Amino acid sequence: MNSADISRRRFALIAGSASVIPKLAAAEPLTAQTVAQRIRMTLGGDWPLTGPDGFKAGDPSTVVKGIATTAMATLDVLKQASKANTNLILTYEPTFYSRMDGHLPPGAVGGRVAGDADDPVIKAKREFIDKNGLVVFRLRDHWQARKESDMVTGLASALGWSAHVVKGDNSLYEVPPATAEATVNLIRSKLNLRAGLRAVGDRTATVRRVLLFPGSMTPATMWQRYSDVDMVIAGEVREWENTHYAADMFAAGEKRALVTTGRVVSEEPGMRLCADWVKTLVKEVPAKWIGVGDPYWRPA
Repeated sequence: MNSADISRRRFALIAGSASVIPKLAAAEPLTAQTVAQRIRMTLGGDWPLTGPDGFKAGDPSTVVKGIATTAMATLDVLKQASKANTNLILTYEPTFYSRMDGHLPPGAVGGRVAGDADDPVIKAKREFIDKNGLVVFRLRDHWQARKESDMVTGLASALGWSAHVVKGDNSLYEVPPATAEATVNLIRSKLNLRAGLRAVGDRTATVRRVLLFPGSMTPATMWQRYSDVDMVIAGEVREWENTHYAADMFAAGEKRALVTTGRVVSEEPGMRLCADWVKTLVKEVPAKWIGVGDPYWRPA
């Protein structure tokens, strides 16, 4: 047998073996569960089933076409998400109006509670989610826990104050001096507020240092920090504790102010940053932020 015969035989063996080489597996579809797993692994920490973060509606096995982040998955936000072909919604606040997100607390027997799954509004909202193939995942505690403090820095950026942060405390800002009234008007304009904004204090006082507290501010936090700044800017407070504390301070002659923008509105800039973060984590599909907006209005 000459070398040519050996070469032909070798070629035949190689060619034959090529036919049995398995094809490369197709890429796994990007499901909501896959995205959630990436989020969990990246943010770390514990994710207990009884915690606030996790899937709240929809099928986690749904293939993701796009991702939307929002401060709260209101019906209007869900409609915008569906129209934009984004079927995975990451929300900071509950979708179903209570900490239990539409589920009765463990051990509850009979009756109706706020957020009860039998509530007609909750049922209609779930039906819309299911009909449009949406999936809602709550991302609050773990997003809030990031060392970058996105909820605070996002609000500062929206107000144009990022460059004025006080070193060592990203909730404090030394802003260009202005009257309290001018500062409130700036906040209203920057956050596109309608009637949700409220202010207590001397409107003519000069504001130089502010404290930003998106979300709900407790009395303990306000009482501890109120004397450190000229103006406290929070999402919401308990009126009979915080608001009238500020009002009594004003009556006593203090030149300080308390401003509330609305809880969800104050959290929107932080969830805009969340959309930017999601884009670095999930590159297969687009991600965008959808704003909730100020739901309040004033009579003409």
